[in-house]
Amino acid sequence: MGHNDHLEDYRPDLPPEAGANSRLGFQVNHEWFMDADPEMRQEAMRTWFLSRYWDPANETPYNGREGGYLYVYGGPFDASEQLNDQFSDIASGEDIQIVVDDIVSEGILEWAPIHTEPDYDEEFQAEVNRCTDPLLFFTQRLNEVDSLKALDVEPQQQPLLFQLLYSSLITALETYLEDTMSFWVTVDNKVLRKFVVNCQEFKKQKLQLSEIFDRMDALQDEVDNYLQQLIWHRLDKVIPLISDSLDIDRPPIEKLMQHILLRHDIVHRSGKDKDGYLLSISIEELNQLQKEVVGFVNKIESMLHLRFPDQFSDQKIEF
Repeated sequence: MGHNDHLEDYRPDLPPEAGANSRLGFQVNHEWFMDADPEMRQEAMRTWFLSRYWDPANETPYNGREGGYLYVYGGPFDASEQLNDQFSDIASGEDIQIVVDDIVSEGILEWAPIHTEPDYDEEFQAEVNRCTDPLLFFTQRLNEVDSLKALDVEPQQQPLLFQLLYSSLITALETYLEDTMSFWVTVDNKVLRKFVVNCQEFKKQKLQLSEIFDRMDALQDEVDNYLQQLIWHRLDKVIPLISDSLDIDRPPIEKLMQHILLRHDIVHRSGKDKDGYLLSISIEELNQLQKEVVGFVNKIESMLHLRFPDQFSDQKIEF
């Protein structure tokens, strides 16, 4: 009998609003979690952990000569450490310890990751677990840009550096928008519903009555796949969709669209304009773009704080 079978004997069923399954495992709805009773919170934490980690005997290579597992996919992972890292800010230490004790009750103290298949998006995109993560990742990238701007480089290298940083600022904005939308459609069923209702790609799809339940079961994955394929610098399409789905105002995009057109030449014409002339990005232009990108993100963050106050109430972050 495996550990999951052991849990099935007594574990309660989580309601749909508790969270959603993703390619990386179960994602907990923090708003639901904060209002749930202790037993349901504990079950949500169990589900989160057991959707990500399992007995290394399942697929981890074993070194018979040395007498130990070869954790080629990462690990070994400790249940207490992983659960405390994820939930210590929203769950009591007592609740977490109850879950840890149950998880290790069959004697498994070192865990292996379940999701080991290589995936381009998973390799290059950090997992968003909290409402503040998109802004956190965005801020980290801005700090990296600031560090590179301060480098003392040769004059002939500076044009390329500034072009790359200019492009990176737009990419940071794209990533923020995707992370934000991906988080909210995962943790809030109302946002997911509004997204599907307002997205032209889903609106035009036909559905037979006999397919309803199968499509509902697969809907989260379909939305995830769509978001991964969306061209996020097309602000004229992206911002109305975000605004309608999250029920927030639409920040103006005109200034940023001018920068995005310039970034297109940097990325797709190797830094030249359509007439073949090399583009020159000054430090003033770079700083101006950064200011506008930060202002744009801060407007969205302000509206999200007003729209979802319970989600942000325990997250201390300045913007």
